[in-house]
Amino acid sequence: MAALAELVARPGKPAPVAPVLAAERLLPVTAALEAVLPQRGLQRGSTVHVTSTGAAGATSLALELLVGISMSGSWCAVAGCPSLGLAAAAERGVELGRLLVVPELGGEGRWQQVVASLFDAVDAVVLAPPPSVRPADARRLVARARDRRSVFVVLDHRGRWPGPADLRCGVTASSWNGLGKGHGLLRARTIQVEVSGRGAAARPRSAPLSLSA
Repeated sequence: MAALAELVARPGKPAPVAPVLAAERLLPVTAALEAVLPQRGLQRGSTVHVTSTGAAGATSLALELLVGISMSGSWCAVAGCPSLGLAAAAERGVELGRLLVVPELGGEGRWQQVVASLFDAVDAVVLAPPPSVRPADARRLVARARDRRSVFVVLDHRGRWPGPADLRCGVTASSWNGLGKGHGLLRARTIQVEVSGRGAAARPRSAPLSLSA
């Protein structure tokens, strides 16, 4: 918490001001994600719920959401993912020089403070929430992200996130390319992504998303 407090105190992420230009309301994404997301970018202050239904790939999708943001010069964070390595993030294309990793969130009453502090410091936060999250805590975090104009990506492997979300991205299928019969190298991974949500995302859409291995 002391390290997070020091980061928040440093001049970096500007406080939200009004009015905000339309071009500044979106954070950039990769070309592959532009074809899937209704606004071809991520709305500042929005919450994105990422999960998988009977298929792996949710973590890869969550990291892919950070690639364009970090490469554009914005700071990102991943919290609550102790098994996530920097190599995995780098392989996805995340700029490590602008990534904060908080593997452990702490106990009850503490993890919410950690995540709220991250919203004050960075432009996008990926959170793998604890097994049991109270709806009131989820709503407070969503409101905090909206207030600080941070993109809040909830990596919900269990499908139990009780809070609202502007976008819901589900991985419904996953396959690897490059392997032959007993030989070859994994070259790419394809995941089928279904996107739904509010506003422009009210009409669900589904598309394959190719990720380099």
